[in-house]
Parts: sequence; C-alpha cells; structure tokens
Amino acid sequence: MFGPKIKSMRLEQGLKQRQLAELLETDMPMYSKMELGARRVRRDQVPKLAELYKVDVKELMKLWLADGVYAILKEEDETLRLNAIDLAKEYFLANEGM
Repeated sequence: MFGPKIKSMRLEQGLKQRQLAELLETDMPMYSKMELGARRVRRDQVPKLAELYKVDVKELMKLWLADGVYAILKEEDETLRLNAIDLAKEYFLANEGM
C-alpha cells in the first residue's frame, strides 16, 4: 500500500527516484525497493515524504502503519488475522488515555 502510494506521488510531481533516495538519505536501489514494497520506509522518513509532497503527515503515517500491520499479518489465516486486529482494537480502546 505505502510503496505504490509514494511512487504515484513521485510520478505526479515528476520527480526521479534518485531525488527521493537523496532526500531519504539512502541509495537508489533501496528506494526502488521501497516503492515496490520489498523494503519498508523507516518511520523517520515518513514526515520527510509528507513535507515534500505537501500531504498530511498523519494520513501518510496512517498508511505506513497499516502497511506494517498488513506485512505482519498477511501470511496468517484470515480468521486469525481478523481476530488479532479486533483484539488490538479492543486493547487500544480499553487503554485510551493511559
């Protein structure tokens, strides 16, 4: 989810992968893997991307987090995945404000 999103934003802006690799202080092959979803963008790189593309950092962070959850759960049985997500949601709601 996150990789294709940053690729589409890059293409909309007419930027080269090389430019984004420099911004994120990585090399071009690594950045290419980020766009393909083969490597995760680091958390500290998300605000840099949001600033560059002039998008809400929280919206981009939400997509980044969802991508991480998906990466962890994608190999699990569907029922187990959904139950784990429900349980995590319950936990967050129960611990709100702590």
